[in-house]
Amino acid sequence: MLSKTAEYALRAIVYIALSDAQGLKAGIKEIAKELDLPAHFMGKILQDLVRKGIIASMKGPGGGFFLHRPANEISLLEVVNTIDGMEAFRKCGMGMKMCSDTHPCPLHNEIKAYRDQLLKVFSTKTIQDLVDGINSGKYFITNLHEELPKESISEAGLQD
Repeated sequence: MLSKTAEYALRAIVYIALSDAQGLKAGIKEIAKELDLPAHFMGKILQDLVRKGIIASMKGPGGGFFLHRPANEISLLEVVNTIDGMEAFRKCGMGMKMCSDTHPCPLHNEIKAYRDQLLKVFSTKTIQDLVDGINSGKYFITNLHEELPKESISEAGLQD
């Protein structure tokens, strides 16, 4: 539903908010490494978010990215709209250019209900809500790294 850019932006902003709450600024390389995302692409996304006023940055020693507004004032919709626009909440499920209530595709009503619910969630949830979920220990923004069975590790030549 969302572009990779919007997905990465949401994860990065949550990571920045987590760092910011500890009085730290996060750098591009740190964010990319911790979230297992491509650093070059992450840099472009973060600079775009700075230009559009969603986050702020500071150069030099002790620099990095930080929130210049409280996390509870940044809705998920604001981030998604900044990156992708509102297209995800309007697009036809079958790719028709003129799908509407008066000229619907066969999936229109079902897709519209899904899009409307997603729009409601993204409008009401804030970055702080996601941060709180992570701080509770129930949710994550990092990928789970599965451990390989010992025999697979030795076969792959990854063990001493």
